[in-house]
Amino acid sequence: MRGHLADYYSRPIEIVDGDGCFLVDAKGKRYLDFIAGWCVGNIGWKRKEVREALQKEAARGIYVPPFLHFAGWEKFAELLVSHAPGKLSRVFRCTSGSEAVEFAVKCARAATGKKFIVSIDGVYHGHTYGAASVGNACSKEMAPCLFEFEKIPMPNEYRGVTAAEVVKKFEKRAREGDIAAFISEPVFTNAGAIVPPADFYPAIADICRKHGILLVMDEVATGFGRCGTLFGSELWGLEPDIICLGKGLTGGYGTMGATLVTEKVYARASGIPWYSTFGWLVTDLAAAQANVEVILRERLWENAREVGAYILEKLKPLEDTPDVGEVRGIGMVLGIEIVRDKQSRAPDFLKAQRFQDRCAERGLLLETAHNTLFITPSLTLTKELADQGIGIISEVLRAG
Repeated sequence: MRGHLADYYSRPIEIVDGDGCFLVDAKGKRYLDFIAGWCVGNIGWKRKEVREALQKEAARGIYVPPFLHFAGWEKFAELLVSHAPGKLSRVFRCTSGSEAVEFAVKCARAATGKKFIVSIDGVYHGHTYGAASVGNACSKEMAPCLFEFEKIPMPNEYRGVTAAEVVKKFEKRAREGDIAAFISEPVFTNAGAIVPPADFYPAIADICRKHGILLVMDEVATGFGRCGTLFGSELWGLEPDIICLGKGLTGGYGTMGATLVTEKVYARASGIPWYSTFGWLVTDLAAAQANVEVILRERLWENAREVGAYILEKLKPLEDTPDVGEVRGIGMVLGIEIVRDKQSRAPDFLKAQRFQDRCAERGLLLETAHNTLFITPSLTLTKELADQGIGIISEVLRAG
């Protein structure tokens, strides 16, 4: 059968159902889900609270255009800023994390009058052109990437890149006085669950303040409990000028993003186009509101911190196996880096994909981020279910 969907590399697993931390394919096979939609399904699947909220709003059956008012928008914006770190006070409505990053770039340039955006090489920020250019998704096939986006190296102790040398490069570049913003993820998720050294972001934040550079945290993947705190920025005590949200914002039950900014940034960015046709559809909003309320009520970041630390501890011994270079992570963002050999530490992408597929054969879904087995379960995962996944991963990796 000839397919009509634009799809270059999906895995041959057709999902038809799910519940909690499990997904079910078209053949009836049940999988323990260690992906959660790639940092999306923070509260798990088929939550009653979200289903009821969606049904209630769908019954109303309306669309509210962005140039009119809807009370739910203000209510949700207030909920977000009341729990966000720092002095964030305004929210731009978006349809995705990529669009949230686009808004961040627009706001940064408008608020500062400067044009350059600095990010970390190898960190993902989305697939729209601006987000792809500021991140690592602007492939040679779609080049040229947009201009005035610059990269500094990623601090990665396993790869021998220290925080001190990266900070030094940024400090030198910042002295030129033409940088509008520095943007990064609190934890480098798509790069392979890499946790920056403890002193990295405080030093970056100091440089930003010193040189009038806006600090932008892309919390699309790390927000809403994923890293063991409600927002990943809290790990470093950061007070960003702008935060980008998506993924865990709706838990996969809707299509929404958000860009949170300080009052100062908001006032200076009034000239940017803020219109988003499908930004915060009322049905999506109902789902997102219910999703966030579950996270807050159940304090799911605490379970993420505890169970994530448990998984990390149990997987660490795999560093003794021939194919594993490093096991790392924080909260429910975990990675197992697969290498060709211990001496060279050369990445082995094919081997990582083979391990991923063998886990799926045994009923465990996880993904690869480059040569790293990427583990991001629902924040509701119990230690008992974690043990099932740990057992499968250990069996597969020890078999080689």
